[in-house]
Amino acid sequence: MGSDTRFDDIRSHFLSFLGFWVGQIVWVWVVSLPVVILNSPAVTAGPVPDFGTPADIIGIIIWVTGWLIESEADIAKFRWKSNKPPKWQVMQKGSWRWSRHPPYFGEIMCWWGIWTLSLSPTLKHGVSSGAQKAQYAAIVSPLLTMVILIFGSGIPTAEKPQAKRIYVLSHKEGASGDELSGWPAYKEYLRSTSILIPIPPAIYRPLPLFIKRWVLLDLPIFHFDEKTEGPKALEESRPRE
Repeated sequence: MGSDTRFDDIRSHFLSFLGFWVGQIVWVWVVSLPVVILNSPAVTAGPVPDFGTPADIIGIIIWVTGWLIESEADIAKFRWKSNKPPKWQVMQKGSWRWSRHPPYFGEIMCWWGIWTLSLSPTLKHGVSSGAQKAQYAAIVSPLLTMVILIFGSGIPTAEKPQAKRIYVLSHKEGASGDELSGWPAYKEYLRSTSILIPIPPAIYRPLPLFIKRWVLLDLPIFHFDEKTEGPKALEESRPRE
């Protein structure tokens, strides 16, 4: 099993490393709020509805779907990496064919499912108004998960580094034929594959750029700009004398 290279820079700076772990503590506390509030005296003191409410069923369906997507994606990626694929290739099997980050999508779905599942007492009006407000406010759990995975330690730490690696391999001196074709193939992959929500390439590819960016969140901040960032990447990749 390899290490997670996304956090190498953080590990080498104490304050950044400390801030990262404090942030993790806050994140764990916030995402646990639906379960914590559900089991609090303010909720459990009232009549607890039997299992099987619409919120229970919908929440379980959302959670199981997310868990299956995340599990399949992780297993498929592990098997793919175990075969030591060329560095210019990207994973495009299973759910990875429909999404560039299916584990993140599955993780987000799991937390939306947990929040939905926790709402049964409130939707059955069996708790106080204060407890109802607390249960609804626990929506910060899936929302924070989305923010972190989309704008924090998830997509941003994976998209540009991967693009930079493939660009350098494709433009370095002495690149092989396969490596030369890697960058054009990668750009086609970006055009054809949704960044988060699994969508068949045949449907995603012809979508207007506006929809891809501002509805499906394939934002410019995630993209490696070969014109402005390419020359610097090539310079950094050259051996130091």
